Amino acid sequence: MKSNIAKSLVAIVPAILMMAASCGNPGVGDATGVEVPSEIQVGPAVLKMVNVEPSSFTSGIAPSGIKAKGATVRQVVLSGYSISAAPISQEVWTAVMGSNPSSTQSPELPVDMVSYKDCQKFIAKLSKMTGIPFSMPTEAQWECAVLSGKSAVVEKFVEMCADTFVDTPAQELAIDPMEVGNLTQKVARQKALRTVCEDYSKSPLYTFHVVVNTKVPVTEELRRAFIDKDPLRENVSGGETIKVGNQVITMVGVEGGTFEMGGTKEQGKTAGEDEKPVHEVTVSGFEIAQTEVTAGLWLEVMGSLPYGNRDSEPNKPVVNVSWYDCQEFILKLNALTGRKFRLPTEAEWEYAARGGRYSRHTTMSGSIYTVQVAAYIENASSKVVPVKKYLANELGIYDMSGNAWEWCQDSYAPYSEATVTDPYVNEPGEMRVMRGGSAASRWDACRVSNRSGIPASSMKGTFGFRLAL
Repeated sequence: MKSNIAKSLVAIVPAILMMAASCGNPGVGDATGVEVPSEIQVGPAVLKMVNVEPSSFTSGIAPSGIKAKGATVRQVVLSGYSISAAPISQEVWTAVMGSNPSSTQSPELPVDMVSYKDCQKFIAKLSKMTGIPFSMPTEAQWECAVLSGKSAVVEKFVEMCADTFVDTPAQELAIDPMEVGNLTQKVARQKALRTVCEDYSKSPLYTFHVVVNTKVPVTEELRRAFIDKDPLRENVSGGETIKVGNQVITMVGVEGGTFEMGGTKEQGKTAGEDEKPVHEVTVSGFEIAQTEVTAGLWLEVMGSLPYGNRDSEPNKPVVNVSWYDCQEFILKLNALTGRKFRLPTEAEWEYAARGGRYSRHTTMSGSIYTVQVAAYIENASSKVVPVKKYLANELGIYDMSGNAWEWCQDSYAPYSEATVTDPYVNEPGEMRVMRGGSAASRWDACRVSNRSGIPASSMKGTFGFRLAL
């Protein structure tokens, strides 16, 4: 059915589209501060509404865990809003408009055979009847509410959204996004499909939700994690064991110190240009997790696993996680524990990988021999393995070479020659640092100074992370 729907809705997308803020578009209204009841009487009918709290989510991902057809994966931060608990029913439509255009008449079913323009007329009348400024949902609002299970859909229908259709939205972080243009083409959505409809088109497949844009502001935690990218931190360095449900996080204390960061002599000729110049860095004491975050810990905190992970393999690193996914996990973990977990900075990561004050100045984390400390292409065949399978480094930390690539907090940027203390690079843009190499990497990618810059929205079967405090 989905493939037939996609074929039936194919349209030519003009090459030039305009992207702007949602203000000024007739599909979206401002209802800042409006309190929306859970049930709104509309003549003889009742319109049920649900509140969606300010949140961040990965758009473009279908319930299966893979990319929705026609979508681009990106991170979205949304202010709070209220959305109808289900598509607008024929009963509610009739109560507002006085007639029912649907192809199959049944009061409880979603209304169909209505165009986007018809929906705008309905919304204007509904708003006047109730005194509440309703709108069409943006694609992001629809996706967040539906994929989180807060609002229901009827699977056969394709739902119209307020956005002008754009073929490939930008991959960057989007805050309350809406695509605005003078074109007649609008976004139409199913859970696993993003396609296009003309604003005058009517079909037995088309229906819609309504929203009230209450614009509840994002929390400080959300803002710091996703917008400012500047998490709070704890001044601890003693090492500790923290229990989370049935899982245990072992944090290793790392004494502060000074080290040479970058492609130092033992890194050899394979050191890349982005590892230069070698420069002096001082880091304060901190704690870093003994292992990468495992699938078992992720499942305990998040309740489900990302695509490609198995609950039968709880001791493997969780993979297929973006930098933003790491932030989602950390926010939930902090709420559970009352702590301030975060990603390590790039400097902290390299200092810990080198063994801190106890460093033996080896090429890999804990050895000159890759095979002793790392799951890499030669011994792991591109598949991550359970943590702690190989030797620990001087600090008792495992898998900082190989197994899963590890996200760091920093933006990916060139080094300078300056002597720095507790550096954290946080520049505009999507490129964030990954460290350590992986089970799919050659030996030289597993070196302690090797670094990669990856878009923060990227996910892969060898992308994981490690916690810091």
